[in-house]
Amino acid sequence: MRAARWPARLQRLTKGPLVDLLPQGWELWLDGGHNPGAGEILADHVTRQWSDKPLYLAVGMLNTKDSGGFVDPLADLVEGGATVAIPGEANSLSAEEMAQKAKEAGLPLAPAGSLAEAVGRIAQGSGPARLLICGSLYLAGIVLAENG
Repeated sequence: MRAARWPARLQRLTKGPLVDLLPQGWELWLDGGHNPGAGEILADHVTRQWSDKPLYLAVGMLNTKDSGGFVDPLADLVEGGATVAIPGEANSLSAEEMAQKAKEAGLPLAPAGSLAEAVGRIAQGSGPARLLICGSLYLAGIVLAENG
């Protein structure tokens, strides 16, 4: 069990085009969690393990999921970030819809036209910091496929 790997579950990305958009000292992480329970687990992990650096989010979710329930536990733990639509997914929330859900939960996330745009914009924040791409296994699959 100690050697088991579970892709897109708090997976650190260390190379690829998205990583290349980040300044030195930043970390890029990926998690496919997409429900309130996953939001609670992520919030617990952030509180216990990631208190040493600011956390930013890039979130994309399906319209069939409880997006507010997912982001709500993270509200007090995040510096900012962006929302994205999941490319090629008909049931994706738009970046604007996801940003509204995040705003309702108290998260300062702004819509972005693409994941690369979101990462680039977030990377302009002060660092070093962590960026967590999260909210959907579909989004996580795209990140893994496109980021190499």
